[in-house]
Amino acid sequence: MDSEWSTASSDGVASESAPESASASESASESAEELHDGQADKRDAAWVAKRFPGATDAVLSCPMCFTQICFVCQHHVRFPGQYRAREVAHCRTLEDKLYVFGKRGRLEPAPDGAPQGSEVFRLVVCAECGARVGVVDADGAYHLFEVVAGS
Repeated sequence: MDSEWSTASSDGVASESAPESASASESASESAEELHDGQADKRDAAWVAKRFPGATDAVLSCPMCFTQICFVCQHHVRFPGQYRAREVAHCRTLEDKLYVFGKRGRLEPAPDGAPQGSEVFRLVVCAECGARVGVVDADGAYHLFEVVAGS
């Protein structure tokens, strides 16, 4: 924020206000330093590396609230923008929302009496905001396609 402001008086003549005192500026920057933790990123990276070992193609986030939902995943070779993972975080699986891949290769709600097994997928949503982020198959593999990918 600028320390000087130009203001117009009632007669239309501009005047300069007095700059803030040095002690007020110093106390504002001291309180800002208290809110910043310079080591937080390093601690977070160490936690992810310990909790989710292995190489990853991306860190995936919910597209609605940007909550991180997957730390170790593999980019799908045939479908751009789709990722496969064995483990997710901050997600819920809706056991009653069943899907199948339709004739055009698109995910569609499963019809009544849909075959049980590897052809049926369950909906996966963000636990924070409820946004749809993908599906999980009968083998427990997550297929995440409505996500924001980062590094």
